[in-house]
Amino acid sequence: MITSHSATLEASPRLHVFEQEGGWHWGITVPRSAGSGFKLIAYSENSFDGETEARRDGNRALDSLPGTAAFSFMP
Repeated sequence: MITSHSATLEASPRLHVFEQEGGWHWGITVPRSAGSGFKLIAYSENSFDGETEARRDGNRALDSLPGTAAFSFMP
């Protein structure tokens, strides 16, 4: 059984930080309203030299999303 609290957490935007093609990037996703999987709603156009820089910039973007309870993804 899913409680309203866990349903809220599942619908919240999530930050993902990853390394690709020699640089670090971030992406923000939300669960798809129909079907399964996630929808990318924001991403870094530029790469960063390190994971910490990418995470810091991604968290700024996540915090700036209007009207959302945002949660960072920490592996």
